[in-house]
Amino acid sequence: MLRKTNYKKIVRENAQYQLSYNPLKVLLETEQVFKSHESTVQEKEIEKIISEELEEDFLIGGHSDYEYLLENINTEEDFYKDQNRIKDTKIASLFIDLRNFTKRALFINEEKGESIEEIANLKQDAISTWMKLARYYQGHIHSITGDGLMILFGGTQAYDEDEWSIGARAFLLAQRILESTDILNENLKKLLLSKKIDTTHHDNLLDIKVGIEYSPNTLINVQGLIVNGKAIGEVKATSFEIDFSAKLLSRYQQAKGKLDASPKYGRILMLGEKYQNLMQFKEEIDIPKVDDYSRTMFGVTISRGFYFLDCNDYKSTCLTLEDVASLCDIYIESDEMKKASIDTVNDRQDSIKHG
Repeated sequence: MLRKTNYKKIVRENAQYQLSYNPLKVLLETEQVFKSHESTVQEKEIEKIISEELEEDFLIGGHSDYEYLLENINTEEDFYKDQNRIKDTKIASLFIDLRNFTKRALFINEEKGESIEEIANLKQDAISTWMKLARYYQGHIHSITGDGLMILFGGTQAYDEDEWSIGARAFLLAQRILESTDILNENLKKLLLSKKIDTTHHDNLLDIKVGIEYSPNTLINVQGLIVNGKAIGEVKATSFEIDFSAKLLSRYQQAKGKLDASPKYGRILMLGEKYQNLMQFKEEIDIPKVDDYSRTMFGVTISRGFYFLDCNDYKSTCLTLEDVASLCDIYIESDEMKKASIDTVNDRQDSIKHG
């Protein structure tokens, strides 16, 4: 079944979705022997967009579109009132995690291995890059989770009105994050070689886990407590799918084991069922199931699947909303088409009235 979208309106109104130059190359300054005039122009436009995004005040945690809810909380009872909660919000949740960083910290060795400062620098390079990319694609940084990020797409802005585009923007960010694995590893290899550490063993290099799920019925609510008559807390997104985006990463190793080609890092995007239903990926795109998440409660058993997509063919090529659209079974419902449909209905009604 084709999915309805009006993503072209988002493209018209937001310059970053018109550009075919990779914003990751701007952020991580990859070497290029030759740049066309068009690439240079687009690179400057990307720099401008990122600069403008970072000049605006934004929150880490919560959701800036709904931060006003926190101001409405003056008593403990206010946390539970319907007027301080927003129901049925459409949110795509993207969870990112740097794999093996707890293990890296366990093997700190100032003389023969990595220092704690070098590990912190690796995380900072990765997380700051992802945060800038998230802002570029108009996502909300819901939390920094130690070795990663949780990013939400969806809200009250005009670019959040089209349901399919919410998921497509998350997909674009996921591709950039997976690409960053390769670039960050090239920098890491230089450091490891300077310390005479093996750069061929996959455990010595960075691997990034990324998962996306979609929640069409998210509850936006405030969680916290009252201290000295003031609400101390955070705006949270509550639904099974929001939490499941993080659980998707628990099957990353199983998905990775299904790949034949090498290297295996920086390729796998874990997907939830609701997200696949939203995107309507074409039948020829292989999205294998890895496992099931099954739980029984109140005498009922419910299952959700863990799926993955090998993004090796999409990294560096899927750069625009138009590129994402080419992977999906969707149809365009433009404002003009809506108007034409309404006009047709009105004409029929007038025809019936006047016999």
